[in-house]
Amino acid sequence: MDSADELRIAWDSFCDGLKGAIDHVVDPSRDVDDHERAEGVRHVTRQLGAQLEQIFENDDPLHPELGWRHPAKMGQDNPDALYQTAPMDLQYTYRLSGTVGTVRSLGLAIMTWTFGTAPIKQLIELDGADLVVDAEGNFAVTFSPDPAPADTAEGTWYQLEALPTRLLLRQFFADWTNEAPAEMHLECLSADGPPPRLSPGDVVDKLERTGAMTALMAAYWTEFAEGHSERGEINRFAPPAVNGSTQDLGGTDRQLYKQCMWRVGRGEALLLSFDVPDCHYWEVQVGDRWFQSLDYVNRPVTLNDAQAHVDADGIVRIVIGAEDPGIVNWLDTAGGADGYLTMRFNLAETAPEPRLELLAATAVGDRLPVDTPRLDAEERANLNQARRRGALSRFRR
Repeated sequence: MDSADELRIAWDSFCDGLKGAIDHVVDPSRDVDDHERAEGVRHVTRQLGAQLEQIFENDDPLHPELGWRHPAKMGQDNPDALYQTAPMDLQYTYRLSGTVGTVRSLGLAIMTWTFGTAPIKQLIELDGADLVVDAEGNFAVTFSPDPAPADTAEGTWYQLEALPTRLLLRQFFADWTNEAPAEMHLECLSADGPPPRLSPGDVVDKLERTGAMTALMAAYWTEFAEGHSERGEINRFAPPAVNGSTQDLGGTDRQLYKQCMWRVGRGEALLLSFDVPDCHYWEVQVGDRWFQSLDYVNRPVTLNDAQAHVDADGIVRIVIGAEDPGIVNWLDTAGGADGYLTMRFNLAETAPEPRLELLAATAVGDRLPVDTPRLDAEERANLNQARRRGALSRFRR
């Protein structure tokens, strides 16, 4: 077949396949309003963009690039985060090097990238504290199928199973304005020269994989999240015993997750309260029905331990709703009727059991301590502006 015909057929098939990617969004049995359905279509376009970037631009394990994408909206992404990924095939040897910065939480994991097709296998998971860093904050670590040379310093070489994988870096910023990100570089030490140019066969394969993964990933996290409502976890969290490992979903066992569905009607608000945990970092966020974060650049839809107010009794009280209660600890539902609530407790020594109470919005003030600090409209606008600048500076925008 002529290459022009081959590429035309592949492109037409790719475009036809994308038509079904929004089936779960436009499904009339799914009870969502027009705005939420529109966001669902945008969620699919975000997955398309992510797959095009990953499969077409950053899918060569011999020439990996630590790429990041904003917005990286899937799987209830953490608004405090900068996520970066790169392809690796551990039949080769890799060196990761750079500086750790001052970001609150730095983690890396090497895993099979089998979202939605098979349980994920995590080959290694490290914190920033696990990296051997010199006085200037520099480090270098090697990942290889081979054993370390005899004179290798401990913690700088890891022998891993020879599997196709991806490296995932998670950087969580508590102070959005002042924390410096880690700067890292990944190199395949087995590469011999630059990559070849694409062939028509390469493009056919990439188009096929991009279309399939766009449809799969767009529906995968939505269906996962709907398990909360199916189990009756609406405005209430699962019992502690239900919270098991999330590693086979790409999560980290160094972090405790609490999740449920939030549902707040007009004139209502949820009051979330929990004891201050003994952990390295914690965060609370509201997300939408597609299990993606809300607009954290322009709205206060997340709070972490550096941003939230703690009451004198050691309890964190957060109001979740559409109406600004005039306090720091407000999570804006952005006009939505429901979505998903996620809490993260990083390197936790204690596991607080959060409490949720649905109230009339007018009754919220009566449930807050009398000394709760108040915000006026100007103070809220200034706070939101600072958050916006902090979020965008993280992405060099």
